[in-house]
Amino acid sequence: MTAHWVNLLTATYETNKNFLKKFLPAKTELNDWNGKYMMSLVGFMFLKPVLLGIPSPIYRSFEEINLRFYVRHKEKKNWKNGVVFIKEIAPARIIGLTAAWIYKENFISLPMKHDFYEDNESRNIKYACKTNHEWKHFYLKTTRSDSEPGEESIESFIRDHYLGYTKAGRDQTMEFQVEHRPWKIFPSQSFEMNLDIKNIYGDEFEEYFAQTPLTSFLMDGSFTKVSWPVLL
Repeated sequence: MTAHWVNLLTATYETNKNFLKKFLPAKTELNDWNGKYMMSLVGFMFLKPVLLGIPSPIYRSFEEINLRFYVRHKEKKNWKNGVVFIKEIAPARIIGLTAAWIYKENFISLPMKHDFYEDNESRNIKYACKTNHEWKHFYLKTTRSDSEPGEESIESFIRDHYLGYTKAGRDQTMEFQVEHRPWKIFPSQSFEMNLDIKNIYGDEFEEYFAQTPLTSFLMDGSFTKVSWPVLL
């Protein structure tokens, strides 16, 4: 599958190691950054999708919000870094059914919208979804100029994961590769979030999202290719 993933708004929260273990696929283990175990809320635009060489005849442009955390998988003597998606939100049920069929992802559908605008000093990005007849959002204001983070920075850790892992059964795990150029990072000037965490993710997530994010930033995005999943 290919598409353009653009304007990726990312907010990362520290969480509890034991809390994340319940979501771990077999043959993976939690990956930490400087002793911190984290999950990231990522909103982005999904443009011009192509599946098996066939351009999608519908939903050529739509919003998506996913919640992911960071894992690693050992292949022979080498560790491979990847992510696991806890839940993903898209504006149409057919999108989620397709992802669930191919990648075993946990999708829900909600009404969604976005807003982007720029001025001489900043970029402004907002993603919103509707729950209980009310629009809720998360919003980021960034610098106009990108800034390349250091290799050991939290921003590089969050950005530079190019594998995904999903549960394919009780003891089975699928792996897929996400290919794209290193995305440019635009540092945050301000961030706000009032998504309906309880209704979207559950009571147990509320305490983590009540914290100030460890980091929030924008990634510009690019043409992206997602491989067909394989069983480990």
